[in-house]
Amino acid sequence: MKIELHAHSREVSPCGYLSVEELIRLYKEAGFDALVIANHFSRKAMAEKSETPEAFHALFHQTLRRAERLGREAGLLILGAYELRFDLNDNDYLVYGMTEEQCRDCEALFSSTPEKFGRFARENGILFYQAHPFRNHMTVTAPEHLFGIEVRNTHPRHDSRNDIALTWAEKFGLHQIGGSDCHRVQDVGTTAAETEYEVKNSADLLHVLKNDLYKIV
Repeated sequence: MKIELHAHSREVSPCGYLSVEELIRLYKEAGFDALVIANHFSRKAMAEKSETPEAFHALFHQTLRRAERLGREAGLLILGAYELRFDLNDNDYLVYGMTEEQCRDCEALFSSTPEKFGRFARENGILFYQAHPFRNHMTVTAPEHLFGIEVRNTHPRHDSRNDIALTWAEKFGLHQIGGSDCHRVQDVGTTAAETEYEVKNSADLLHVLKNDLYKIV
């Protein structure tokens, strides 16, 4: 299977240019089997896209459910994740396996820290990766708080210094993921996770990621 692990839609992510309908069509045309929509989950996104934390939480998950339905109709598996940002700094984190209920208190989540959230993630089977950790304005998170880091990010308008990220992951034994960080048409499908395991749902994806049953291409 060919899976995109990192894409954004404009309904929720202020920096996104593509609707979920466009993402589904483009990734289907590009030959992908699954698409993970990891919209921004941050105070900044909340301020730009909604009037209250409750409204933002609803928008985020309603958008994902609509994408899942449209994906089924198109024959493309749609899964959800979060690109989480704490108030602490401009770092972004990719979070897989967090439930809608576990992130209902947006305010508490945004005011958390990598140390606190990392502990929560380990206790609840959530996979917690730092996205593009060596991009400008990022602060490298202590490895012990993370499950892994993104070692291949092919966003064409940023230098993610993927070579440094890979070296860092290997040095500290961090799990490695990669994604296109798709925001626009030209970003579609520039990186993928390929697996021989049949992914049918979020639990399958967590199994594949947790056990490194994929390669980044």
